[in-house]
Amino acid sequence: MRALRGHHMFCTRLFSGSGYNQAFADNMGRLVENMQKGEKFQLVQGHDDICRYCPNREPEGCALGTEDVQRRDAAAMEVTGTAPGQVLDWAELRERLEKLSEEDFRYVCGDCRWQREGLCSYPLLKERTRP
Repeated sequence: MRALRGHHMFCTRLFSGSGYNQAFADNMGRLVENMQKGEKFQLVQGHDDICRYCPNREPEGCALGTEDVQRRDAAAMEVTGTAPGQVLDWAELRERLEKLSEEDFRYVCGDCRWQREGLCSYPLLKERTRP
């Protein structure tokens, strides 16, 4: 079972092969592929299986802003009705994300670098969560 931060629920559905570096992108690709094949994940607070390969990882947080990451995690769990320790699978994640409004997306992802750079968006999330 994989460990996943709250806001990374969004990232796994929106991942398109890009990342901070090749090791990060390769890990993310494997993680998403395993989740699509049925591997479950547990929501966690703090570092997860995506953070493991992030070049911005610090022992106690994130070089890009630990408070921002924690805020986005809390926002993601709030809008999806999830909590730390909860176990989900790919289909359950899709169902939860499918119900979100554009306002929910902005609440979680509005300040994210990848969203600002155009690598993810609300329309893309809606496309990737269609049944």
